[in-house]
Amino acid sequence: MRNLNRIIALLIVLVFSITVAGCGSKTVAKVNGEKITQADLDKRMKKIKMSLEQQGASFTGQQGQQMLKALEQQTLDEMITQTLIIQAAKKEGVNPSNTEVKKSVDEIIASFGGEKKFNEALKTYNYTMKEIEELKSFDIARTKLFDKVTADVKVTDADIKQWYDTQKQNYKDPAKIKAKSILIKFDDPSQAPAAGEPAPKVGRSEQDAKKIAEDIIKRLDKGEDFAKLAKEKSEDDRTKSDGGQIKDTAGSDTYSKGTLMSREFDDAAVALKVGSYSKTPVKTRQGYVIIKLEGLTPEKQQTFEEAKAKIQQELPATRKQQKFVDYITELRNKAKVVNNLAKEAPPASPQDSQQLPPGHPSTSTQTPETQK
Repeated sequence: MRNLNRIIALLIVLVFSITVAGCGSKTVAKVNGEKITQADLDKRMKKIKMSLEQQGASFTGQQGQQMLKALEQQTLDEMITQTLIIQAAKKEGVNPSNTEVKKSVDEIIASFGGEKKFNEALKTYNYTMKEIEELKSFDIARTKLFDKVTADVKVTDADIKQWYDTQKQNYKDPAKIKAKSILIKFDDPSQAPAAGEPAPKVGRSEQDAKKIAEDIIKRLDKGEDFAKLAKEKSEDDRTKSDGGQIKDTAGSDTYSKGTLMSREFDDAAVALKVGSYSKTPVKTRQGYVIIKLEGLTPEKQQTFEEAKAKIQQELPATRKQQKFVDYITELRNKAKVVNNLAKEAPPASPQDSQQLPPGHPSTSTQTPETQK
């Protein structure tokens, strides 16, 4: 499983690998005169499609084909932006040396436990060593370009205080919840299973599950013990043996709202009075739940001093990210781009096409800017 996770993680990055211009293939785009061919695009699309299918995506039927076409347009746009980054890296003199590329590739091989397992992964997912080297060359060049472009970004104490004053609502200690639950599952065809997992089947409709949960609530109303009923009726294997007691990964029976359970669960839990239980079943992705709230520490606004350290860490990264996005957008606006798959080349989407260097703020990281 660990090796599989490594392969998937590598694939996520390899989706953005750089392809060598194909010969004898029609041109789908030009970036300052540099060609991107249909062969380049097809090669990229084949890998992306396979990776997504491994995660459970389907491209069959009319809707699937429409999704595939939209993905092709997005992928070409990403390739255009990546070409611009390579061109800029060359102009700024930040292209990596062969030694740097080799060191980075050796680190990937070591993460797989050696060349044998690494080569097996390449074969499985139809990648070559040359493609890996191209990927790492681009990745290093992009990192260096990011560092050079954002080197002068500074954040003062006044900036930090101003940020806190305007974004105070984003700096709160979340509510702390202590709760027990009883889960009754049902088959929901509208819910897609997690990637790589079979669709769970319990042989029960949503209506039947709700009826079972309602009957359990009636028993609670008559005075039966919640923990005893949880051991008897709950279908949550994680909590059943503990009488429905919810615990976080560290084993604590108190967790922060928004970190462990679903939004539907948390919202229903904090709406209860301490010591009370749900009077109607709560529908979640997992099934219908009955919740007993055993403790609640309300959400608390952080003072400036409490939030300062976090802002000091996040705000410089956020401003660097924004400056790099603005830089790439300017490159795009000034470039001569011909996109033959669209009448007009769509504008670069910073959150889709800008893959920021590892270790730098990315669009998946919640920063002060993304919390706006």
